[in-house]
Amino acid sequence: MEHSGLPVLKNMSLYTEAGHPEGFHYHRDAYSLLIIHARSVILTINNHTHKLEGIGCVNLPPRTSIHIQSEELIENLPSSSEQLRFYACNYEWICEDSSTDASFMPMLAKLSHSVLLDQVSSLYDSYENRLYNSLSQRLPLQAQFLTLFADACWVLEQPDSLSFTQPLDGISQVISYLHTHYERKIKRDDVVRLSGLSLRQFTLSFKQRTGTTFTEYLNRIRIDKVKTILLQNPQSLNEVAREVGYADEFYLSRKFKQVTGMSPTIYLRKPHTIASLDHAFTLDLLSLGVKPSAAITDTWVNDQFQRLQGSRSFQPLYWETEHERRLQVLQNVKPDIILLPLIEGDEHQQMEHYHQSGLVIQIPWRGVTWKQHFMNVAQITGTEQHARDWLDSFDYRAGEVREALCRLLGPHATVAIINVRSNRSLIYAYGYMGADLLYDILQLTRPRVVASMYAQGLEHPEFSIPELTRFDADHYFVSIENNQAAKQRAVTMMRSPEWLALTAGKQQCVYPVEMTKWYGYGPAALDAQLNDVIHYLLPNYPKKQRII
Repeated sequence: MEHSGLPVLKNMSLYTEAGHPEGFHYHRDAYSLLIIHARSVILTINNHTHKLEGIGCVNLPPRTSIHIQSEELIENLPSSSEQLRFYACNYEWICEDSSTDASFMPMLAKLSHSVLLDQVSSLYDSYENRLYNSLSQRLPLQAQFLTLFADACWVLEQPDSLSFTQPLDGISQVISYLHTHYERKIKRDDVVRLSGLSLRQFTLSFKQRTGTTFTEYLNRIRIDKVKTILLQNPQSLNEVAREVGYADEFYLSRKFKQVTGMSPTIYLRKPHTIASLDHAFTLDLLSLGVKPSAAITDTWVNDQFQRLQGSRSFQPLYWETEHERRLQVLQNVKPDIILLPLIEGDEHQQMEHYHQSGLVIQIPWRGVTWKQHFMNVAQITGTEQHARDWLDSFDYRAGEVREALCRLLGPHATVAIINVRSNRSLIYAYGYMGADLLYDILQLTRPRVVASMYAQGLEHPEFSIPELTRFDADHYFVSIENNQAAKQRAVTMMRSPEWLALTAGKQQCVYPVEMTKWYGYGPAALDAQLNDVIHYLLPNYPKKQRII
């Protein structure tokens, strides 16, 4: 979420299911931040429905309705006690630059922990118990709200959050339908009826929106799908033809040549330029010896892969690079393939600009390991053998290190991962920040509380300084965000009595590591993290050349 202003809390409300047998219909003229705690409810926003179980965070722009109904009421099941409660914070923006701020879409994030619920509950208690409306009463409330809002923004910015787009107009409905049902026999008359427009209006509006005719657009979708299938999961042309809605392989080949100027076989043999719009994909490409034409990168990646330095054929992009600038770079380099993480929901409208620059291949995150990501990118680039060799070498090296650590540390020594950012401190139980390497690959032992977090599916909950003793461990790997606020937060934490009482601190077993390297979730990052583990835990271990 990006905005030039500051949010200010206007009022708060608490809603419970009692007295609302038909569910809640919530609509306000102001911005709203909702924290919902429900056993199982159906949320309806902009004609989109979503099931929520547990705790969720919803951010709503002004004059946006949300309907919240218990699933038990929908299915006429007997209702148990307290199925639903939610807190609503109405706020406004101040000191904003309305000329540059983009409009918000409603967003939902499912939460695996109760941190935001505890925060909003405490804020509501303070709001309800204020005695008078003086500045001394209001400012602490605003401070509490800003902390809550910052934490809510963080969870809403995560890749698995959902955006509820506005109801689609007629042409947008047709575009969405074509992307979803391209394999069907689709006639122009059918989509004209779907659009609700006359044939003449549809023809003009569709050409104005897409720059092509309906038939050309549908063929492009199908041919892009053919390219994606052939690059990711090679099949016979006859199988591919049926999968994308063409009669047979001969018709597919004819259409493919009309669109691309070459046959599918020649397309597969030709080298492809690639752009990466995700840090992990950039690491995958570089580990495979593939230099992207444009890619999300950072200073650590640039240092690791010296061949990027001063290369005129490489256009660097960064997380903070604005969307319009990214599009401009892609339009300039015109890559054959653009690698993107899979975007949830009806993303066809926002994806159209990328499609104009090259073939977009989206790779899912959920339920996919870093090795599967790596092999997927290797398939697309035709470097599968290189990838298998890399993985074999890494697995052998990691196995040797795992055995050495087992002999040195034994089964009872515990290792924890702490990440300090400008506005929060996190402890990792699995996934990013080296957790995959330390706990899954090297099989080091989590502290008892961290093991419990892992069992509950809590990936990286926040903690406060008084909670540090809960996460006592024999060894700490600590990464700090590269800004002054995070560094000051780390200094405050490490000077606290709670930190000084920790086992790792007493034994001088606290290991500072670079956050950009340890945040990485790709082969090159894991290999570099393994080097750090060897450096700190096995200082006498034979040095080996990196395998990237």
